[in-house]
Amino acid sequence: MRRSHGTAATLATLAATLAALPGGTRAAEPIQLHIEGGHQQWFVATQPELKNGQGQHPFDTAVVDQKHNSEVWFTGETLLTSGLTVGLTVQLEANTVADQIDESFLFLKSGPSGMLQLGDTDNAAYKMAVTAPTGGVTINDGDLVGIEAFPLPAGFDGTNTTIDSTPLTLTDDDSGKFSFYSPRYAGLQIGLSYIPQFEAGGDNNNSIARVNGSGRITNGFAAAVNYTSPVAEEATLDVSFGWLRGETPPAEGTSDVWGLSAGVLLTWGALEIGTSVAYANGDAPAGRSLDGYAYDVGIAYTTGPYRVGLTYIKGVSAGSRADSARQYLDQVSLSGTYVLGPGVDLVAGLFAFDADGEKEVAGAGEVASSSGIGFASGLKIRF
Repeated sequence: MRRSHGTAATLATLAATLAALPGGTRAAEPIQLHIEGGHQQWFVATQPELKNGQGQHPFDTAVVDQKHNSEVWFTGETLLTSGLTVGLTVQLEANTVADQIDESFLFLKSGPSGMLQLGDTDNAAYKMAVTAPTGGVTINDGDLVGIEAFPLPAGFDGTNTTIDSTPLTLTDDDSGKFSFYSPRYAGLQIGLSYIPQFEAGGDNNNSIARVNGSGRITNGFAAAVNYTSPVAEEATLDVSFGWLRGETPPAEGTSDVWGLSAGVLLTWGALEIGTSVAYANGDAPAGRSLDGYAYDVGIAYTTGPYRVGLTYIKGVSAGSRADSARQYLDQVSLSGTYVLGPGVDLVAGLFAFDADGEKEVAGAGEVASSSGIGFASGLKIRF
């Protein structure tokens, strides 16, 4: 990064000023970065029925495939003698992708005052969402779509709409933002986010958000409430509510973007039962509509190193405004986990899927519908 001499002088002056401050304002040592993250390698077997926009079957697929999903996190924090914790997180995709840096943000944290996050990360409504439990192979903004276990129809925008997710992003997806999370009092926590511009991937851009009324969704806000409380002996109830909105440019649509979500999870000893739902509305750039909904329901049981669960999710999204048809995605996963050791899980499960896209979006060489059953097994390592 290039820096002017004037800026260097200013930083030098600032450093000297900080060095002269009383000890109550500074940390004993600078932040030391640590490496964390996760690494996943998958075996997937499926042979889906695929149709193009003309209802034909021109596709051949590999019955067995190898998939992966890995990230390396650089994290660090320091505790100032004033009691304020300052830290950062940078998440690097461990495979070559267009969005190589997933999240990058700074945080300021104080026990009695809460936490402030600044940078490219998910909004409060997404982070505080409660969803249905799973056995190990996840499907709510989860493993199957994330590793592309099966082909999705053309025009699907997974994790950015309600097609496979009840936590709300609605094209926000790690945009630069300011978020505040309160401490948890009597089981209740509140989160707020301000999102100047919806930028998938969170890349830096100049402040020109629109040209002749066309451009990005702007002036976004998110709010969330999360509550957890014991309700009986060995029983805990978790509940969440989320809201997200943003202003659509006038040349990109007539309806601003907004969404609502809610989730509930009951944990009774080793048994978990839960469900969540989301509803979205509004126009997005590139002629898309975010109108849609999603819901999931699941049950899971854990004993010792073993966990098993059954989860279902249905997602609907309007997709292209030029096509009156809607996009649909149904997924179900019966899966289990065996904990091999600290940070090492072996997961496996059966899954079924049914995805219907828009015929006018998919051409002769693109998928319009995809359905079938499959088996997935993966090694999930956390470090």
